[in-house]
Amino acid sequence: MFVGIDVGGANTKVATSGVDGFADTIYAPLWKNNAILYNVLSEVKQKFETEAGGGLEAVGVVMTGELCDCFETKREGVLYIKKALSSVFENVNFFDNECAFRDGPEVDRDPLSFASTNWLASAKLLSEQYRDVIFTDIGSTTTDVIPIVGGEIKAKRTDLERLKSGELIYSGVLRTNLATLLEKVEIGETGEACKTSAELFAITADAYRVLGYLNSSDYHCESPDSHAFVGREEEGKSRISAMRRLARVVCCDLEEIGEDSVLGIAEQVKEVQVTELVDSMKSQKQKYKLKMVVSAGIGDFIVKEAADLLELEFLSLSSLYGKKISATFPAYAVSRLLEQTFS
Repeated sequence: MFVGIDVGGANTKVATSGVDGFADTIYAPLWKNNAILYNVLSEVKQKFETEAGGGLEAVGVVMTGELCDCFETKREGVLYIKKALSSVFENVNFFDNECAFRDGPEVDRDPLSFASTNWLASAKLLSEQYRDVIFTDIGSTTTDVIPIVGGEIKAKRTDLERLKSGELIYSGVLRTNLATLLEKVEIGETGEACKTSAELFAITADAYRVLGYLNSSDYHCESPDSHAFVGREEEGKSRISAMRRLARVVCCDLEEIGEDSVLGIAEQVKEVQVTELVDSMKSQKQKYKLKMVVSAGIGDFIVKEAADLLELEFLSLSSLYGKKISATFPAYAVSRLLEQTFS
């Protein structure tokens, strides 16, 4: 059995190489306490040993968690993640920015070559199947927009360069603070413009919970007011709780502005994210003459809307692999690539 692990700053994703295999997203906020990674990895290993009967041939690793502010540098973060994986699993293989697998000592020699590689594993696997596409993955926190042309990945290799080029959009459908997306919103029947409060009152998960794109089990992170719902987390992620948080974005409560205004705020969140994605995909479409979008992640509904606006053919990987694999696609991709390497 080949296992892929994608260590992010908020979530650790795990998947096996078989389409009918295991795939899971585990909320593990390293930025709060990076020691949680050891606990998560130990639980994952135990799960495979007990439920899957062991037989792990190799583990493939990609990461983005090195950017967490619990680490002073990316170098420190990469080495910490490497140490955690190597201490829990045997035969660990780390995917680098040249799309090659390396062992622990090679990570020690050049840590930055292994930073932010999860999107690259996904793009590498897809480039073997789709030679000319825009690969888009919207997750909880970020959005990747990766041009693949003639089977070659054209994206830059660092987050800084991808931010400059629009290949990385730092917003997702769960954890993004609405204040970073909406400077102003239109409120009420008159559509009067109102500035938003620069507080962490609501996140994108709240907007999409209210609009019906997510249910409470899809809300794979803490709500901004989670401290008020200790022991009753389900209530904290309910639609009514999300609506109350959205009202606070304009310094109101739900009683004050009403449900219609809150729904309007949520719709404007989606509009902003669709527009930003359209701008990025339009640039790739025009530059490389691409006609198709392949989408992974939990934000398929945003990609579909953007693709339709650009008259691009749309393919959701969830329709091929199922929602769980699509949501953990970098982990699945690195497990598949590792299996190919060992075969």
